[in-house]
Amino acid sequence: MSLRGWAAALRDALHNMARGNLMSLASMLSVAVTLLVLAVVALLAVNLEQMAASAESQVEIKGYLCTARRDEVKCDQRDLTEEEIQAILSRIRSMPNVQEVTFLSRHEALEQMKRADPAQAAILSGYEGDENPLSDEIYVKVTDVQLVAEVAEQIQAMPGVAKVDYGKEIVADLLAFTRAVRIGGLGLVLLLLFATVLTLSNTIRLSVYARRREVSIMKLVGATDWYIRRPFVLEGMLLGTVGAGLASGVTAWGYIRLAPAIQQSIPFLPVVQPGAVLQDLTLALLGLGAVLGALASYFSLHRYLKV
Repeated sequence: MSLRGWAAALRDALHNMARGNLMSLASMLSVAVTLLVLAVVALLAVNLEQMAASAESQVEIKGYLCTARRDEVKCDQRDLTEEEIQAILSRIRSMPNVQEVTFLSRHEALEQMKRADPAQAAILSGYEGDENPLSDEIYVKVTDVQLVAEVAEQIQAMPGVAKVDYGKEIVADLLAFTRAVRIGGLGLVLLLLFATVLTLSNTIRLSVYARRREVSIMKLVGATDWYIRRPFVLEGMLLGTVGAGLASGVTAWGYIRLAPAIQQSIPFLPVVQPGAVLQDLTLALLGLGAVLGALASYFSLHRYLKV
């Protein structure tokens, strides 16, 4: 199809939009409102996903190494040598699902307790050296929180590891919560996307219905289906794109002001920063508006081309 043909179709589309300015304005506003709701829900889903991922990233396995003071049978009531400790750490780091391993000696743990509670520092100083009742500890983060129980069992089975703890019940509740958040967010976005398609399709269909006689006349004088469809498809793309642009602008304006305020009021809440999400959301809305507008126009003409 020639460039001249597309240029003529674009002129016709712009002419039709100008001629039916009220209908075009209503269509654009309808698209804008629908996509605005979709954008708000999408931002909510993105932030819920961020919260879920942040919560999962806090999950870690805490392991206690054997010492002479521990009464587990596998510990033989003796302290591990430095070589044995390093061997355990190396073995854990080599596990395929392990992301990070941190070691905290019992002496460092005692010093942390003294710094955390200076009033008790003098008392805690009496537990230095061989009198230290604490255990050497290892902190392990996994690549996938779903694997935390499996990795914990493998670490527990290692010689020299007295005990592991990862908050089994808490992790189970967390996984159930994050799964519900992800499924709920995805379901809500898909539901709004379906509603957007219906709204846009009905809006374009009304515009086409208002010009059904014009379509019938063009068909009777020998115009091809695609020749008739082209201006309507371009008009639908323009209406969808402009409506999406309005929705994107309002969304960006609101989120840029709202996100920092929420982050300042609730510092521990992991809010997705505007720069990280608004660009992708804007491009997605513009593309969605253009594609849905074109498709809605294309299929809305079908019944009026049967002459």
